[in-house]
Amino acid sequence: MNNNLLRSAWIVFPNLFGSIALIIALHAYSRQVPLNYVLLVAFTAVQALTMGCVVTMFDAKVVFEAAVITGIVVASLFAYTLQNKRDFSVGYASMGSLLVVLLWAGIFQIIFMSPAMNFVINVFGAGVFCVLLVIDLDMIMYRFSPEDYIVACVSLYLDVLNLFIRILQIVAEANK
Repeated sequence: MNNNLLRSAWIVFPNLFGSIALIIALHAYSRQVPLNYVLLVAFTAVQALTMGCVVTMFDAKVVFEAAVITGIVVASLFAYTLQNKRDFSVGYASMGSLLVVLLWAGIFQIIFMSPAMNFVINVFGAGVFCVLLVIDLDMIMYRFSPEDYIVACVSLYLDVLNLFIRILQIVAEANK
């Protein structure tokens, strides 16, 4: 499967553009009840296909290890956020800035292809997505209204997926 995927890497691009279009549509129609469920199912299907493509590039042991680590990290951060009474939403703007730094670091990584820089970017990205997960959980508990369940769902979904991808790359590098 891995060789077939590498030969037909074009399949990732429709998923990328589909994901972006579906995120925009989900935010635009988040409170229109039958449509928002359809868009959420479509978004989940596109993300599942994308993650299926991503995990085929890694050994099954590495994927399992990364999934277990991600589960433990997410459960720990969830427990931490539930018991903590601090307001984490004040860090949302700084996390947006750090995401831009992460984006530019990824672009430079594509150009320069440094293994050490790749590891640093993945560790930094995992940290950013851990903090974003805590902030989003806090926003769900204290800021979002019950009608914002689609936005909350997509926020958590993307945080966990991005955290899993970063941890997957870190575990793959550690197992080399």
